[in-house]
Amino acid sequence: MEVEGRDYIPFVLGLPSFAATLAESTCISGTRCLDVLDEANAGFFQLVNRGNALAYGEAAMPDWVQLDCATLPTSMVGFALARDDVPGDLLAQLDAGDEALVPVAEFCAAYTAEPGTVVGFSMFSLIPGMRLGARSKALALQCMGAKKQIGVTRSEGPERRSQELFGPLRVLADRPSVHPNPDTIVYEIDVPPPDVLERIVRTGSA
Repeated sequence: MEVEGRDYIPFVLGLPSFAATLAESTCISGTRCLDVLDEANAGFFQLVNRGNALAYGEAAMPDWVQLDCATLPTSMVGFALARDDVPGDLLAQLDAGDEALVPVAEFCAAYTAEPGTVVGFSMFSLIPGMRLGARSKALALQCMGAKKQIGVTRSEGPERRSQELFGPLRVLADRPSVHPNPDTIVYEIDVPPPDVLERIVRTGSA
């Protein structure tokens, strides 16, 4: 998917038994399914984890949580760039080594006991101004066939506005005491229809 001269490659990172189905179901042709247990993808897995760390700082996801809670029970969905298309300073920050494919945006949604409802987390983008985090979220919700999404976001600011791109937020808990960051809400949204999700994926706006 070309955005402002760069070819962003969609990916689904998880167990191929269902990640392959998700990759085939995306609205972007050529989405890559990456087997999380294939050693050939270990470097890519670590780069996703470092990207999460760059985005979230002290709240970064440990690599074992990324395996146990994100890529084994569900999948991480996002966009990557060929190494030559990644800004040099970002390559250095990620310590990308010789990896040919570098993830630059990602979103994860976990299935719940309620059919059609997912819990989203770990949305990030390392390329400013492209809304790649929101595009990743739209791609994940679209290929998962989600109808409702629950998540946690900041009470105010750009993080909340990114979530509001998908529709009005119903606040389930305002500044929940169990969250380490007091400036958060737990929210719920009705997932937009597939055509709107595809428009967000392709344009970054609804």
